[in-house]
Order: sequence, then structure tokens, then C-alpha cells
Amino acid sequence: MAIIETKIVSVKAVLEASLVIPDYQRPYKWRTQHVTQLLDDLLYHRHKSRYRLGTVVLHRDGEDSDQKLSIVDGQQRILTLTLLCYILDDNRLCQSKLLEQEFSSPTTIANLQHNAAVIESRSKQLSEFDREELVDFLLNRCELIIVKLDKLSEAFQFFDAQNARGKPLEPYDLLKAFHLREMADNTEQERIQCVSTWEREVSPYPASKVPNLRILMSDYLFRLRRWTVGHSGLYFTRHNIDVFKGVSPHSTSYRYTEALRALDYMVDQYNTDNIRHWDQQKMNYPFQIDQTMINGKRFFEYISHYATLYKLLFIDEKTELEPLRYTIKNYEGCNRTGDHYVRILFECALLYYYDKFGDLELEKVSQLCFVWSYRIRLAQRRVDLESIDNAAVENHGFLMTISRALHPHEVLSFMTSPLKQTDIKGTKIQGLVDKFKTLGYLE
Repeated sequence: MAIIETKIVSVKAVLEASLVIPDYQRPYKWRTQHVTQLLDDLLYHRHKSRYRLGTVVLHRDGEDSDQKLSIVDGQQRILTLTLLCYILDDNRLCQSKLLEQEFSSPTTIANLQHNAAVIESRSKQLSEFDREELVDFLLNRCELIIVKLDKLSEAFQFFDAQNARGKPLEPYDLLKAFHLREMADNTEQERIQCVSTWEREVSPYPASKVPNLRILMSDYLFRLRRWTVGHSGLYFTRHNIDVFKGVSPHSTSYRYTEALRALDYMVDQYNTDNIRHWDQQKMNYPFQIDQTMINGKRFFEYISHYATLYKLLFIDEKTELEPLRYTIKNYEGCNRTGDHYVRILFECALLYYYDKFGDLELEKVSQLCFVWSYRIRLAQRRVDLESIDNAAVENHGFLMTISRALHPHEVLSFMTSPLKQTDIKGTKIQGLVDKFKTLGYLE
């Protein structure tokens, strides 16, 4: 591959280079979430001596060193950085050549205008000192890896390798790297232990006897953290990894982090207390699924904790769930895609309840979880992921009831009306119908 040059350069140097966006590029599609995430990351890391913002692939057609460079990969990030610098930099310390670019795509124009308004709004919340500090950090200490190629076909090949097959774009690996960076004050042994546990839990289920990490995070933890605040949880991608980012209590002085700091300190002190050595007692951090995420070591412990909890509920043979487990695994249509979605909804609800109340009233609540989720399967000919998503985010729905409950009886008081025989539209569900009759939820 004819790579002309690969180097690490400052954002200022990149923006002042002779860059153009070629006609074959897709429209600029970053919206509020992406811009806000980038700006939050910059504000959070602005005291670091260096901060890497990723890779940009450029193509130069010919040997003329003064010829403009086409952006093959990195357009979204580069345009957003251009907007940030233009709006935040009152002193015009950087003159981006992309400001001279003319855009014909209505999508690109609309998104540029929208994101400029977002940045302008956020900038008004910053003091003059903070703005100047952020601009200096962005231009001079933030870096990009620049890869220049002289053949367009090979530039696309490199782009495909980075985006289609490259592990760095996997959300799980991005989170692993982020939280390891947040462990700068931890010992090397602690970092090694976190990586070891993480890699072990990536192992495919069932050989490892733990749920596959991707399944646990995508289908359960991501969705519950989204659903329980009323947001859609359809797909976990690298664009919404902020769901698993939070605060570093010992470097954040917000009032709401005081309790996190106190609890974090107490757990560490308990586990390092010499008195605990003789009785070999250990205190685990008391995680909750929907809690504010604690960056660094606690994130890895959070994932490990819920891998264990999932295994306890859905892999080990927990007695209270045995009757429902048999029905769910053995009715005729149980292996269809739509039925798999319903099963995830059932298990999410049960995991969320167990995380909050443990074994108290577990058998009764599991029946309520079953009726609430599987009535979707009975009442619909075809179940898609959107049907599950809509049921999960209902403001007065079952998950919100669990979220607001202080006692198990508040969950058990959730009203689910019995189905009528005429309501049943699904096929290959006789086992479910029989169970609904047994539980008294089919008239």
C-alpha cells in the first residue's frame, strides 16, 4: 500500500492544512449527541499534556506537495473540530481552510447549522478563561494520527480495514481503553487484574459458563440503563458508549459525588484493613444497574458483578424460576427472532427487580414479569424490536414501576389485565397460552 506519510500532529496543524471534502463523501451527519460527547470529553481531559482524538485518512492525487488533500476518513470529526475552533476561538488563533469549502448537500448544511447552534449555546456557559484554556488545549495539545496515501483505491481499502474489521471501533474495546485511562492512579497490578477479568468475560458462552460480554452489555445493561430513564435502547454502538461513562469521584468535586466518594473509600478501606485478613471477609461494591457510572476500576467491577448476577438468575438453576424457565424454553415458537426479543424483555425486568430487592417475593414477581412481557407475544402476529422498546419505555410501565418502588409489594401491585381469547394473534404459542391460563391471566 502506497502510504506517503503517517504521523501524529496537532489539531491546529490539521485544520490549517489544505484539506478538501471530495464529492464522493457522504453528508455530514453528526448531531447534538455526538457534538456534546466530543465537547464533554475535551472539557474533561483539558488538563492533560496530550490527548489523542483518533485517525484521519487523507488522499493526495499526484506528487505536488502543495496540492490539496482529500479527506477519505474523518470528515465528521474534522468538520466538528472546525466548528468548535471557529466558535470558541475569538482570537482567531487557527485559520481552518475548510471554512472556504462550499457544501451542496442540504443534510450537511442543516447539520452544520444545527451543531453550530449547539456549540454556541454550550460556549455561553463557559467563562472567558475556560474558553481560552479549552481553545489552547484543543489546538495545541489535542492530536490526530494522519495517514496520507497517494492512491484512492488504497485509501478506501485502508478506510474499510479501519471501520469494518478494526477492533478499535468496537464499543466494548473503546470502553475498555477509556476506563483503563481513568486508572492512571491505580497500581499496575490493579490494571492487569481488570484487563484479565475483562478478557475472560469476553469468552463465548457457554464454554466459559458466564454470559457473553457483548450480549450482557448490549441486550441487558445498555437497554436497562436507557429504558429506566425513558430512552430508547434499540442498539448499542460506539456512538452511545457514553451510557457506560460517568464520573471519577476523587477528581470531581460536585456535591452529588460526595456519596460516591464516601462509599468508594469505605469499600477500599474495608478490603485493605488488616483485621479483615484473619477472617478473609471481603466487601463488594454495592452496585445498582441504573447508578451513576464510576469511571476506572469500578466500571470493570460493575460488568463483572452483573455477569455473576446474570449467571445466578438465568444460567444456574434457581428454584423459584424453574416453572417459568421450562415454559419459556419449550413452547413451539420459542426460538424465533421475535420470541428472543420478548425473552430479553422478560429477563431484563427480572434482572432489574432482583438487582433491587433480591430474593424477596421473587417467584411472584417473576410471574408478573412473564405475564407483562409475554402478553406481547400472544397479542401480536409478529414481534419486532421496536415493540419491545416501546413497552419498556412506557412512563407508567412495569420497568418504571420497579424503578420507583421502595418495597416489593409496590411492584406486585402493578396492574396487568388478563387477556381474552379473542386478543390472541400469535402462532406456535400454545405452551404460553397454557401458562397464562394457569396463572389466571387468560379469560
